[in-house]
This record gives sequence, C-alpha cells and structure tokens, in this order.
Amino acid sequence: MTIEVKTNINTGAKEAYFNGKLIGYFEQMTPFDDAWSFMSKCSHDELTGDHYIAIGNELNKLNKV
Repeated sequence: MTIEVKTNINTGAKEAYFNGKLIGYFEQMTPFDDAWSFMSKCSHDELTGDHYIAIGNELNKLNKV
C-alpha cells in the first residue's frame, strides 16, 4: 500500500492521497523546525492499520528518520 503525497500549488500544503482520495495532510508541527505530523481528513474508521503504516513511512521520509 502506498500513499501518494502531492503539494497543493495554491496553498503549498502536502496532501496525502490513497487511490485518488484525499485522506489527510502532512503539516509542520511548528514553523521553526522540520518536524511533520499527519492530520486525517477522513474518519479514522475508514483507515486501516496498513494505511497508518504507509502514513508512518511517509512521515519518516519527511522527518528524515
């Protein structure tokens, strides 16, 4: 399972898509550092453990872990 990350050209937000559906956003925790978090746009019961693993993998890339 892979999450596609797209940068919104109007807002600069990093949007997370799965099968073409926007599932949430990756946002910086503070403007002073490079720590990223995930904010879900859809109901948590729509996301499975596999989704969260894929989201975590993307967070690791953004946070350079």
